[in-house]
Parts: sequence; structure tokens; C-alpha cells
Amino acid sequence: MDANSEPIDRALLRLPSPWTFVHGGRDIVIVCLIREADWRPLKAPWWRGKEVYVIGADVDGNFLLRHSDGTVRYWHHQTQTDEVLARSVREFASVLASAV
Repeated sequence: MDANSEPIDRALLRLPSPWTFVHGGRDIVIVCLIREADWRPLKAPWWRGKEVYVIGADVDGNFLLRHSDGTVRYWHHQTQTDEVLARSVREFASVLASAV
């Protein structure tokens, strides 16, 4: 895989699972990341926002979403809210890589 490969694909090859993403003073333990080639638009009755792709999930079943504005967001199922984790997939993958 070369330097032009997608950041999630490179992270999947380099990082041991589970992955930990530190955000807002807490650890988000990620147990699943989805290769970019397999991203599909989310169609779910509970999602009312702009188009997103599920790119991963945490140990509690919450989703990591790639939003149409380019940000990576963390969807809390229990509270039905999302928060921005990173401004881009590249930044998200960079934070994951630095946590190793």
C-alpha cells in the first residue's frame, strides 16, 4: 500500500486493535474501522442530518461517522447526539496513529 492510499486503510494495516481515540478527556475504544472502499451512505430512521457514512464503531456500539462536510463525528446512540472528533478522516487517522 503506497503513500496515496486512504488514511483509514493505512491505519487498519498499522495499528493493533482495539484502537483508542482520546477526545475531550475521555478514551473512545474503537473496535471496528471500515475500509473506505466499503463506505456506504447511512440510511437509518434515527439519523435526520445530512449524508454520513459509518466508518467505525466503539466498544459500546456507538458509531464513527464521516459527515458530508468532511468531519469525523461520534454518534451517541443513547443521547441521540453527535460530536465532531476531527476535521477530516486524515486528521482522525493521524490522532489514532499517535495514540499507539
